[in-house]
Amino acid sequence: MKKSTSNLEFKLFFRNRSAWIGILVLLLTGFAGLYFGKTFIANQQAVIEKAALLQKKNTLDNIKHFNKDIGLIFFHNKFSTANFPDRWAAFSNGQRDVNPYLISVTMLGIEGQLYDTDITNPVSMLLGNMDLSFVYLFLFPLVIIAFTYNLISEQQESGIWSLLKSQTNALANVIWQKFLIRITAVYAVAFLLLIAAVIYLHLSIDATLAAVAGLIILYLAFWFAVSMFIVSLGRSSSYNASALVAIWVAICLVIPASLNLLLTQKYGVPEALQNVINQREGYHEKWDMPKEVTMKPFFEHYPQLKKYPFPADKSFSWFWYYGMQQMGDDQAIKSRLAVADKLAARQDFTNIAALFFPTIQAQLAVNELAGSDLNAHLKFQQAVRNQHEKIRLHFYPSIFQEKDIASTDIKSIGLKKFIPTKVHDWSRLLSLLIWILVFSTIAFRNLKGNALIRNTDTE
Repeated sequence: MKKSTSNLEFKLFFRNRSAWIGILVLLLTGFAGLYFGKTFIANQQAVIEKAALLQKKNTLDNIKHFNKDIGLIFFHNKFSTANFPDRWAAFSNGQRDVNPYLISVTMLGIEGQLYDTDITNPVSMLLGNMDLSFVYLFLFPLVIIAFTYNLISEQQESGIWSLLKSQTNALANVIWQKFLIRITAVYAVAFLLLIAAVIYLHLSIDATLAAVAGLIILYLAFWFAVSMFIVSLGRSSSYNASALVAIWVAICLVIPASLNLLLTQKYGVPEALQNVINQREGYHEKWDMPKEVTMKPFFEHYPQLKKYPFPADKSFSWFWYYGMQQMGDDQAIKSRLAVADKLAARQDFTNIAALFFPTIQAQLAVNELAGSDLNAHLKFQQAVRNQHEKIRLHFYPSIFQEKDIASTDIKSIGLKKFIPTKVHDWSRLLSLLIWILVFSTIAFRNLKGNALIRNTDTE
């Protein structure tokens, strides 16, 4: 009897045109998200590959045009560092569309170059890029709402509920069968898209895949729990639909936007502009000062460079010029650290807020797993600083001794690849699990105590 009832509920669900429309919408948008996400990352990879070729070409051009002045060559020559995307970045583009993934700097002051980026259409930045994570986080919940909002109320409003009560003593089982069929349908589509992502994006079967799969399972379970909680209140279909859509708008749109506005006001970063100003002033003001004002702190910063003779009698020397550039960076260090502290405070605030808002939590988690989050970008910036410092110290001796450019290995310096470290923070799954348990428990108690589904023998 139970099996026949389940088969009947299965047939009734898939006879409904809206069920097929929901499934097709998820499949079409999911495959589109895969395509656009991979295309976006493929374009970035193409730019990185082109930048590697252009760096070598530009180096040869600079040597050709300025071969008589080694200091001038390094004044113009750029060294690139690329934030090389992980394969999971195509699954979740994260902040790779707003933060520079390729930074090219000369040996001049790093703080004046680190934040240079391409000009981007603000409208396209506002809309963002579509990827598969967007489909999971924002579209799947809408389909879940469409599948479940009238689970009980439709039967009541059509008059079928009274007929069911007269024919069975286990109305609760009927409800759970309806609910499980919808869960099965949604999770089948979710795993089909995940398998397609593994094949299409050439993803490895590893801990990251397990973490993403666990995140998807719990995130969708959260929305099923919320839907069941609203349904268990025993209200009308219109009320359920309105309440669930309002919850979706609040959790997915209004609250994240409000938190972003709050972060901007509470943890503003005026130090970012001040950082650039400090760097520029620290460099430009040295033109009108005695050379000792520049060289004394420079030699304190790099005592190993004292052994190279400084041409104090010359009105201009590259030794002095690059010393001024370094002093600009040194003068900006306090504001740079202040910016880093503000960004760290923002991240800490976001992590705490995410405990209460599952969509934010899921978004942060998937971006971390894809290596496309803010922390990955900050580590990339630090990698650029480290590479810049390494190149400076490597070529300073040749510049300060005015050696021939042919005596250096500048031609062998290629594009530096930075590969972000993925974070597997399993604690993010715990907060989702807690919310699922809370809403599921309340929904179960509501249904168990609801007179509409009590056994007829007990009424």
